[in-house]
Amino acid sequence: MARLELCGITVAYDKFTLSNISFACHGGEVLALIGKNGAGKTTTIDSIMGMTPLQSGSILCDGQQVTKANEHLFKQKIGYVGAALDYYPSICVGSFLRVVSGFYTRWDASEAARYLSSFNIDPNKKLSQLSSGMRIKLSLTIALSHAAEIFLLDEPTSGLDPIVRAQVLEILERLARNRDACILFSTHITQDVEKIASRMLFLVDGALVLDADRKTLDERFVKLRLDDSLLRLNQVRQRGVILNDKFIILKESNAASEDFGQFERAPLLVEDVLIFLNGGVHDGPTN
Repeated sequence: MARLELCGITVAYDKFTLSNISFACHGGEVLALIGKNGAGKTTTIDSIMGMTPLQSGSILCDGQQVTKANEHLFKQKIGYVGAALDYYPSICVGSFLRVVSGFYTRWDASEAARYLSSFNIDPNKKLSQLSSGMRIKLSLTIALSHAAEIFLLDEPTSGLDPIVRAQVLEILERLARNRDACILFSTHITQDVEKIASRMLFLVDGALVLDADRKTLDERFVKLRLDDSLLRLNQVRQRGVILNDKFIILKESNAASEDFGQFERAPLLVEDVLIFLNGGVHDGPTN
């Protein structure tokens, strides 16, 4: 069973630092990396792929530290989807896949052909003729066609229509369930997180501020319908954040069991927690 572990990794740029990130993803898990634009999601995935040098920390695969000496073996286990393909514009899809196949010792041409068909990608089309959504699907085809054990996906459903989005999510969930694959994906689409994530990693300004499963979110946060009498409660003013003009969200270690009397609870969404961790959407009580 695959295991990916980040141990205190730090990446520093002139105006941004991804600081001391640590978490582990086990085979069979689907981890969602969540954060607003610029929070560090892509930097985290790029650092795992070796595209961004680390200032400190280490990356482990199956308990072994990834180094320059064994990086090629590590990448054989990785199914990666990043920015939409924009290189070799004049090459056709079929020829491009034949080139790519040379990089993987376990490339399965029949599996690649099956995904091309499933995603309705014409192997005779040039890369320049593919839409951004189709290029993402081509990246997914590559990631899914060489018996990868760990999948790193940066916004894998961005630009896809709802039907294909659902298809991709079902594939990822099946990989985790049936092949014990490790899945780590970043996304702005929190509905996708609600559907398939085992755990959620919330990034705020380059820091990992919360690593939680759905049960933990429901235990630590509560969402109430907002009215003036609720705002006058001292306990709310001390630890609440205005979500919008209808709701307030509170953080408390025993929020799920706390008695808020006549105040109406509302279903908690992943995006509610993200907004809370980023301080709310406008001025109001602070946590």
